[in-house]
Amino acid sequence: NVANNLESATSALLSNLDTSSSTYPSRNKSYASFARLSRAHHSLMAKTSNMRRQRFVTGKYPLYVSVEQNPTRKWLGRAESAIYLNGTSIDKSLASYDIFHWLDDEEREELHGDYEFLSVELLAEIHMKKPGYVNILPGGGAGASLLRESRDEEDEGVLGRWKSWKLREALDSQKKDNNPQSDEVKNEGERLWVTGFSLTKQRGELHTMDVESGVISNVNDRTARSIKWPNEVSSVPKQTYLPSNGTYARKEDALEDALLVTDGFLVPGKDKGGLYVVRNPGNDLSEWRVCLTSVTNLKGDTMRTAGSEGGDWFYHRAVWMDLTGDGRLSVMAARAKLPLLPEGDKGVPQQEGGGKTPGKGQLVWLERPKPHSFDPETGTPLDVDGTVFDPFNARNTPWKLRVLADGPDVMFSVADLDPADDTIEVIASQFFGEKLSLHSLQRGPEPKIVFSRTIDDQCGAAFSSVLADLDGLTTMERSRDQPMVVDGGSTHISLNEGDAFSHLLVTSHECSYAESSGDAKTSKSSQRQEVRIKNSKDNPDAMKEVYDYEECKLEDPDCKIDGGSLFAYRIPTGKDAWRTEPWPRSIIATGFKVQGQLSNMINPGAPGFCYPFFPTREGGLRGTNGDKKWRRPLICLSGDCAESAYILRPTEHSDNGMSEEGVDKSTKYALMCEIQCKSTVGSLAIGYDDLYSAEQQSGYAKIYVPCYEQDKVLVFAMGSGEDE
Repeated sequence: NVANNLESATSALLSNLDTSSSTYPSRNKSYASFARLSRAHHSLMAKTSNMRRQRFVTGKYPLYVSVEQNPTRKWLGRAESAIYLNGTSIDKSLASYDIFHWLDDEEREELHGDYEFLSVELLAEIHMKKPGYVNILPGGGAGASLLRESRDEEDEGVLGRWKSWKLREALDSQKKDNNPQSDEVKNEGERLWVTGFSLTKQRGELHTMDVESGVISNVNDRTARSIKWPNEVSSVPKQTYLPSNGTYARKEDALEDALLVTDGFLVPGKDKGGLYVVRNPGNDLSEWRVCLTSVTNLKGDTMRTAGSEGGDWFYHRAVWMDLTGDGRLSVMAARAKLPLLPEGDKGVPQQEGGGKTPGKGQLVWLERPKPHSFDPETGTPLDVDGTVFDPFNARNTPWKLRVLADGPDVMFSVADLDPADDTIEVIASQFFGEKLSLHSLQRGPEPKIVFSRTIDDQCGAAFSSVLADLDGLTTMERSRDQPMVVDGGSTHISLNEGDAFSHLLVTSHECSYAESSGDAKTSKSSQRQEVRIKNSKDNPDAMKEVYDYEECKLEDPDCKIDGGSLFAYRIPTGKDAWRTEPWPRSIIATGFKVQGQLSNMINPGAPGFCYPFFPTREGGLRGTNGDKKWRRPLICLSGDCAESAYILRPTEHSDNGMSEEGVDKSTKYALMCEIQCKSTVGSLAIGYDDLYSAEQQSGYAKIYVPCYEQDKVLVFAMGSGEDE
């Protein structure tokens, strides 16, 4: 074995050397062990030894991280992904974590500041089929039975799986007697959920991994064949009935072992989507699914659709919300469809909102059913046959569906822009309508839209819609009339319900292709990389052509927008200003281009979703003295067909608010790093729990990057950048 022989020879060599000399400082153990080896041995050991970690340090200048497949690593049975920084091996880059810590203070003085100076490491790769959407959900919700099952197996050993059912029941009963809370799993841990899809297969992919143990599971074949194109997933909250006042309530953070799955896409054969609840997902014995939007047969085929319009609708986002005022958590969702025979002036298909694409969107409400009756002694809700009422039982589905508004089709966020009134505001990115709209929803027995307006009809194919606090309002005393978050619009929760926010982040999902290279020896991705590296060396602000900070007036024809973009809209201040005043729009980033390949031929676009987040779990929380290390969040972007993931940082020392020239200084962001995956990056997930047994800095963010064509999810871990 060449690798083992080399490691043995290296150990013998190092044991005969005096490494205690001050000539060879050991600031980092993994680097010091290679200190007296030649560069050739350095390179070889990096490929055959797990002593070297793929870590780098961020700074003032942007880093371009290329993820390549290393055949040597694959041959050795290890993770096959290797990273290159600005086109060179990580071992030779000054941004390498190991080399960085060999530099003296004078050489490192350019790298400073909380936002600039962080470490990033390729921590792991998780192999899953066709990963599209990735979500981090509480471990005590969907998949909780998997965690209990794995713990039972650890307690009972292998033989416990072969015990008779009677003995198994006796053991379970004994456990409950000894620990009445044994069936309840705390929501402290994290669980990764990954959904995927295929153009050719008549089934979806839905996988999960317990972050702490690294155990991977997936839904059964019946569920996979029913949900053919799963998109975003979310937890299902527990609800209890209060007979004393006839309302519903929920324990804080109490979740069902169930998953709400949005399904469908515009591809023929996949466009008949829906909303599904999957109970005990991944559990071989008890997994069960039901469709809330239609009646399905045993094969999962749709037989009847809820609502008066019917049709082949697909869903991307759905949220739980009390719209009736009695505590019942119903579902609000956006859905879309593509008519077979679009009509428009002069043969150009028109969308009812004014867009040039034939798609149609609706904001809908699915009402949670009420129990038939209640037990007079215990108050237990009962069904028509006297059994305990279950809103997800087949006899109570599909749920009653009503259309709230036409237009919203993909993503949306929910805010309370005027806490003094009885409405909440739905801010929707209309992809097909190519605009950003606001709908004021009055809650009550019959929820209805009482006010609507268009915020921006020049934003292109709007995609993501996320509430963000770019002003750092959580460190300030909030006024009564300040806008509040109801649902932030992102799968990563950086703002909780009731928090203040200052901006709305919107991505424009445009299909603008990257220029092809005239040199057959150079790929598109490396061409793009070379241009940006050259510019960044000459001028720290050279990326301004791609990441433009200037204020953009909606009517300005010279507004510098190139391809897909990330916009920030400031919420107007003043009584009812959000109703009547313009929402100032700033360009945070633009210039996202599609990397053309066969898998990107259907509805390609870039960028995808945006995710405000903090480097640490406590980053967005105030300390006892009212301060916090990071006042403004970092922003992650999934490039989608741009085949990259991006991390943007706020420019340091920039004041918040509007300048005298009308520039929104809170929206000044710079590129921290671009992770070039050479694969579609449809979404991102951000967690803070330690991933299995990998060596990492606890408490810092873990970024999960799906690589669709490569059937893997890359995990990058952030750190302080200092010696551990």
